Amino acid sequence: MLPFDDILENLQQGIILLDTNLRILFFNARASEILEGQEGAIYKGMAADALVVLNDRCAKGNDLVGWWTQLLSAGRQPSQFVLSNGRTITLALFESKSGWVLTCDDVSRLARVEGYLAEQNQRFDAALSNMPHGLCMFDGSKKLILCNASYAQMYDLPAWLTQPGIPLDDILEYRSSVGNGPVSKATYFDVVIEAATTGAAASQNISLTDGRIIKISHNPMSNGGYVATHENVTRTVRISEELLQSRDTLEVTVKLRTKEIERQAQELERLLDQERNINELQRQFVAMASHEFRTPLTIIDAAAQRLLRRKATMEPEFLEEKIDQIRSSVSRIVDLMESILSAGRLDNGAVDMRFDDCALKDLIQGCCERQATISKTHQFLLDLDRLPEFIDADRRTLEQVFTNLLSNAVKYAPMAPNVHVIGWQELGSVKIAIRDNGVGIDMEDLPQMFRRYFRARTSTGIAGTGIGLNLVKQIVELHQGSVEVTSERGLGSTFTVTLPMKTRTETPAKPGYSDTTFKEMVMK
Repeated sequence: MLPFDDILENLQQGIILLDTNLRILFFNARASEILEGQEGAIYKGMAADALVVLNDRCAKGNDLVGWWTQLLSAGRQPSQFVLSNGRTITLALFESKSGWVLTCDDVSRLARVEGYLAEQNQRFDAALSNMPHGLCMFDGSKKLILCNASYAQMYDLPAWLTQPGIPLDDILEYRSSVGNGPVSKATYFDVVIEAATTGAAASQNISLTDGRIIKISHNPMSNGGYVATHENVTRTVRISEELLQSRDTLEVTVKLRTKEIERQAQELERLLDQERNINELQRQFVAMASHEFRTPLTIIDAAAQRLLRRKATMEPEFLEEKIDQIRSSVSRIVDLMESILSAGRLDNGAVDMRFDDCALKDLIQGCCERQATISKTHQFLLDLDRLPEFIDADRRTLEQVFTNLLSNAVKYAPMAPNVHVIGWQELGSVKIAIRDNGVGIDMEDLPQMFRRYFRARTSTGIAGTGIGLNLVKQIVELHQGSVEVTSERGLGSTFTVTLPMKTRTETPAKPGYSDTTFKEMVMK
C-alpha cells in the first residue's frame, strides 16, 4: 500500500492539511501549482491566512481581506475565486479531528464553459422572447416544460399557468373558460398522435372559439414529449378561402359565360340556317307565285280570245261557260293577292280586327256556297247544328280562314268529291273540323304545315304558295284559338279550328288597309 503522503501527491485536487492553529502541516504539488505555480510561495508551518498568493492575486472585485472568513462561513461548500491572472479556482474548508483540510481546484475551463452556456442561454431566452409565434414544450405526461411570452400572450395565460409542471389540460380548461379554447377538443391531439406515430414533424390548423385559426406544428422528442409552435394564420386562411371562393365564382362565371356564348353561337347558327331557309322558301315562293298568276291569266286570255272569235254566233251555254272560267280565274288571282296582302298586314301589325256577334254557322255556309260555285266537282256535307247562334269574332278574317281551308280541301282532293264540315261546342269553345279524302300529308311534314312558304311533299304538282295555312294559324291565334291537323298519306286530312265563344277583346285599329278588302275592290 502506498504511503498516505504518496496518495495525496497523486490526487488531481490540491490538498492542504492544517493543524488546529491553522498552520500548514502538508500540501501536495497540485496545491502549489494551483495557488502559485512556483516553489516557496507556500511552505509548511505557514499560517493559512498568510497565503500571500491569495491576498495578492485575487481579482479586483473579490473581498481580498475576507477570503478566509468567507471559507469559514461557507462550511463545506466550495467558494469560487477569480485570480488576477484570469484563472478561476474553488476553495473548500473541512474541519477534521486533528485540524483542517483545505481543498483547491482549478475550474478555469469549467468556468469558461459555464460562461459560454450562460451566454447561449441568454441568447436562447432572447430568441424565445422575441419569437412572433408561440412556442411551448411538454414532457411525455403533457406537463409544461417551458413556453415563451408569445405563447402566453396568444392565449391570455396568467403567470401561474406558464410555470413548469402545469398540465396541458389545465391550460386548455382555462382557455375554454376565457373563450379562446379549441372548437373541437377531441381532434386537438390528432397532430400530436400523428407526429409521435411517424416520428417526424406534423402540423394542423385548429379553429378556436373566438374565431381565430391557429397553425400548430409538433416536433416529437425522444422522451415522449414534444415541442410545438403556435402561429396565428387566421388572415392567411381567410385570404385563401376568399381566393378559392373567387376562383370557384370565376370558374362558374366562365362556365356560364362559355355556355351562354355557345348557346348564342348555336342560336346564331340556327338563325342563319333559318334565314337561308327563308331565302330559299321566298325564292320558291316567287317562282310559285309567278306560276300561280300566269295560269289563271292564261285561262282568262284564252277565254277572252274565244269569246272574241265567236261573238257573232255565241250561244248562251258557251257564253256562260267562258264567263265561269273567267270569274273562277279572277277569283283565284284575287284569293292569291288577298293571302299575300293579309300576310303582309299581319307582319306589319296593320291588321284591323273588330270583334262582334258573329253568326258562325251562317258564315261557314256562305263560304261553302261560294266555293261550290267555283268548284262544281265537289260537294260540301255540313253538320253545323250543334254550333251556337253567335260567337265573339271578327267576321271578315274568319271568312279568310274557312275560305282557305275549304279551298285546300277541294284542291288537294281532286278525285274525292266529298268535303265534310262538322261543328260542335266543347268546354266553352267551338270546334270546326274540315275533312277531305285527298292526297293526305306525310307524318314527317305535319309539324311544319303552318310554317310560312312550306309545302308538303304530297303537294307536288298542285298549285299553291305556302302562305294560306300560316295565315290561317295567325288569324285563329289572334282570336285566342288554335288550329290542328291530322293526316295520313293517301287517306286525306282533317283541319280542326278551335275558337272561344266569348272573347270580347277588340284589337286596336292600326294604320293600314281598311275593312274593304282587296278582293272586294277587285270584284267591284
